[in-house]
Amino acid sequence: MTKQFLRAWQRRLGEFFTLRRRLTVWTAGLLLVLGLGLTAYINTMTAIRVPQAVSEVVTVELVPTQHPPGESWRPLGSPTPSLPQTISPPTAMGDPSAIEQVQEIAIREVRIVSLIGAGIFAVLGAMGAYWMAQQALRPVQRLGRLVQEIRVETLDRRLDLDGPPDEVKELADAFDRMLEHLERAFDQQGRFVADAAHELRTPLATLRTNLEVVLSDPHATLLDYREMAGALERALERLERLVNDLLLLARGEKDIRAEPVYLEVLIGDVIQELEPLAQSHQVSLRCNITDEVVLQADVALLARALSNLIENGIRYNHPGGSVTATVHREANGVTVRVEDTGIGIPPQEKSHIFERFYRIDRSRARHRGGAGLGLSITAHIVQLHGGHIGVESTPGVGSTFTIWLPYSKG
Repeated sequence: MTKQFLRAWQRRLGEFFTLRRRLTVWTAGLLLVLGLGLTAYINTMTAIRVPQAVSEVVTVELVPTQHPPGESWRPLGSPTPSLPQTISPPTAMGDPSAIEQVQEIAIREVRIVSLIGAGIFAVLGAMGAYWMAQQALRPVQRLGRLVQEIRVETLDRRLDLDGPPDEVKELADAFDRMLEHLERAFDQQGRFVADAAHELRTPLATLRTNLEVVLSDPHATLLDYREMAGALERALERLERLVNDLLLLARGEKDIRAEPVYLEVLIGDVIQELEPLAQSHQVSLRCNITDEVVLQADVALLARALSNLIENGIRYNHPGGSVTATVHREANGVTVRVEDTGIGIPPQEKSHIFERFYRIDRSRARHRGGAGLGLSITAHIVQLHGGHIGVESTPGVGSTFTIWLPYSKG
């Protein structure tokens, strides 16, 4: 119980005494110590040196005596005249010139003591400031050493810096979050390259197999060559589509060619293009647009995004199902919903469906010609236009994809 109490107070003190506050307290303490030390030094040295300097002044005590005209007094120790005077002699300290001389000596000594003290305590202050900086930057130096040890192969390491929640701890935590993002990005890049190679290998293997089968058959007929040509054409179409998708995913924002787009016309063209596919799957396509909506967008890219959503709704639907596209105008943008009555998406898969090459059912998706890039391309296109996309789905009931787009890019 006592340890927990002490740890709790230690943490509270650590939260209060952040690095900025610690430096402030240290600096104030250093200035206070230096100021008190300088004051004590000046007072002590003044008390020692000023009396010594004043004592060096020859104080002449004069006594009455006979003197020539113009001479009123003579120094003590001179032969005493035979006729003493009855007037009390003034002391040398009563002489105005002697007082001014003592004042000048005191001022000079205080000035010397002050200059020497300022130099000494400036050196002490520099040493104290160096020590303070060393103590304050010690966690930063440790953080730098830990960062230097991190390589591409060790992105899974974390700094996990212990200590009070001050600025250095915030910096270490931010660096840990950056390492986490980098590790995730490198993992995604590695998976992307591996999946792209795998997807490219499949049609290439099909091309090679068909060529080897026909070329190894000495009795191959013209029909065999025509069948091989058809298989090669389908494989090349798949290769071309995959390469175009990969190029589209690598496309930058600067390549967007924005122009006025009438959503009603665009969605109508997409539905008309996909109507044969919908009829082959016995799925009906519907469009629900009440207002005329005009956006500044890339026509080809936006059509591709909507086509991917509607095509997914067709391919993963039941016979007799439907796919409905709905457009709603909002204050600062427009919402496009693509709702289907298909097989739905399991809850554990919803967070991954926009990842590249991700398939819920890999065997069924590959059989239907998918490479797992459609939704990721759609999300990428929506992001390029400054919007966002979401999904709601119930397995066995259907899915609803919602796209929000601003009226103008940027």
